[in-house]
Amino acid sequence: MLDDLVGIGMRPAHYEQLTNSQVDIGWLEVHSENHFETNSEATYYLDKASDRYPISLHGVGLALSSQELLDTIHIHNIKKLVDRYQPFCISEHLGWSSIAGQHYSDASPVSYTEENLKHVIGRIAQIQQILGQAIAIENPACYSKNKNNTLTEAAFLTELQAATNCTILLDINNVHISSHQLEFNPYDYLASIPSHIVSEIHLSGSNKLLKNNRITFDQEHSQKVTPEVWQLFEYYLQHCNTIPTLIEWDANIPRLGELLHEASTAQRMILKSQHFKNAC
Repeated sequence: MLDDLVGIGMRPAHYEQLTNSQVDIGWLEVHSENHFETNSEATYYLDKASDRYPISLHGVGLALSSQELLDTIHIHNIKKLVDRYQPFCISEHLGWSSIAGQHYSDASPVSYTEENLKHVIGRIAQIQQILGQAIAIENPACYSKNKNNTLTEAAFLTELQAATNCTILLDINNVHISSHQLEFNPYDYLASIPSHIVSEIHLSGSNKLLKNNRITFDQEHSQKVTPEVWQLFEYYLQHCNTIPTLIEWDANIPRLGELLHEASTAQRMILKSQHFKNAC
């Protein structure tokens, strides 16, 4: 069972260490788009890693909230990876959009309306039909609120899951960022997402920035998990089921030992919560 195991992202700096010997880690996440080229160095090492570790595929390019047509070639490329590596989870960002073929991250907030909900439901249904299985949808980090919203983010995600049978990838750092920017209680948010629909958790750190005389946070995932995110994770573990958890570190990649230390911290917290629940 992977539910109580912690994973890390597979990055080029650690390819040799991860594939030349068995590292004490529960699983590896890879970005799908990095492995579309079958003869690349990245795919060569993923072939080796998949013999040692369970794999999770995480994508950023399907533009789930975009009004443009879905890129079916992109989906079929993911399907080839699914067939080749049999990942335990396939995930995508909710907050990506595309304009005239160009991809943009969550600078533009997702519209949480009934109309957009139906739109995204249709796109996810099409993706899942091609892949032949459910995918997980990651909650975005929101820096501004769409004035036309009629649903909360938690309600939008919950209804999305109910309509498509997808699951939710709960990025706790994104909850932390959004709660600061939009001034809501992150603990209430976590409590409002039914734990049985969550299939994976992301933990990461973010740098504080001063912008327009207001504190904000970046999304570079370039440092250790921050205390605020650890606290939210601890709260989640106390009230919900244990779920495969990722230490997400995408920039300023540290030595593997430092990354594994972060993973071991998360693992200890998971075990502690299990012991507590078993004693009750």
